[in-house]
Amino acid sequence: MNTDFSLLEAFVPDLLKVLRQRYLVLEQISENAPVGRRNVAQRLGLSERNVRTETEYLKKLGLIEIKSFGMFLTEKGKKALKDAAPLIDLIFNAGETEVELAKQLGIERTIIVPGNADLQDRVYQELGEALSSALDLLLPLGHSIVTILGGDVIAKSARFLSKSLGNNRQLEFVPGRGALGENVATQSNTIVQEMAEKTGGTYKTLYLPEQVSEVAYRSLIREDTIADLLQDISQSDAVIHGIGLAQEMAKRRGYGSVELSNLREKKAVTECFGCFFDSNGKIVDRITQVGLQFENLKKIPHIFALSCGAKKAEAIKAYMLNAPRQTWLITDEGASSMILKGK
Repeated sequence: MNTDFSLLEAFVPDLLKVLRQRYLVLEQISENAPVGRRNVAQRLGLSERNVRTETEYLKKLGLIEIKSFGMFLTEKGKKALKDAAPLIDLIFNAGETEVELAKQLGIERTIIVPGNADLQDRVYQELGEALSSALDLLLPLGHSIVTILGGDVIAKSARFLSKSLGNNRQLEFVPGRGALGENVATQSNTIVQEMAEKTGGTYKTLYLPEQVSEVAYRSLIREDTIADLLQDISQSDAVIHGIGLAQEMAKRRGYGSVELSNLREKKAVTECFGCFFDSNGKIVDRITQVGLQFENLKKIPHIFALSCGAKKAEAIKAYMLNAPRQTWLITDEGASSMILKGK
C-alpha cells in the first residue's frame, strides 16, 4: 500500500476498510440494479445487517435510491463510483496488470509477485508477505477466525506471515479439512499451528482423514468436537486455500489407476475443496470430505487463493470460473502472464 495511506491507516485503523466496503457495495448495486440487500450481502460475503447499515448511509449521501423493487445508483452515485475507481486502485496498490487479470478472472482483486515459482523458490516468500499485507488490510481488529486449507504453496508461504498481523487482533486459525495422508508439513493441521505461532494467535486441529464415506461423514459431523470446529469454519472471516492440479491432487488422495484414467477422460484440470473441475469450470468429480464445503464459500467475507508457477495457469483459470466474487488471487508472473496470454 502507498506509504501515505499506510500512515493514515495507522491513525484511523478502520478508515480504509470502510472506504473499500462502501465502494464494493456501490459497485454491486451498479452492476446488478435493481438489486436487494440480500443479494448484495451474498455476493460480498457480508451480513444483511452490515449491508443495511451501509446502504442507509449511502442513501443519506444521495448516492443510491432504495425502492420496493430494489436499489439503484443515482446520477451522483454513478459519478462517485466512476471517480473513486482510480483512488481505490491506488490505495490497494493494484497495478494495471493486476486490474486486468482480476477483470479477466471475474474476481475482486489479484496480487502478482515477481518471478516464476516453477523456477524460483523465493516466490513463496513474496507470496507469504503479500498474503500477510492483504490480511492486515482486510481483517477487522479484535477476534477473527481464519480457515486454512493445506497444500505445498500454503505451507511454504505461511512462514512469512508478519508478527504485526496479530497487533490488536485475536486471530484463531482453524483447518478447513482433515489430513490427506500427505507430508505432515503440508497438512492444514500443521499450517494453522505455524500461522498461530507467527502471529501470536490460537489454533484448533482436525485429526481426521479428509476423504470419508457418506455414512462416516454423517456420523462424524455429529461429534461435539467436530461440530464445534465446523461451526467455527462457518463463521470464518477469511479462508486461505490453494489451487491444485487434478492428477497430482488425485494421487495424493489415493486414487487408483482406474480412477485417474476416469479423471483424464473427464478432462479434469484442477481441484479445490474436494471438487475436480474441467477447463470450462464444470465439476466432473467430487469426494465426500469433512470440513469446508465448496458451496459455503460464498458466505465467507474474504477469500485468498494462493497459486503460482506457469504450470498452474490452466488450473487457476478453470477454478476461477467458479470462484466467489470476493476472492483475492495471490500469484506470480509465471502464472499471470500465461493466463493473460490465453495459454
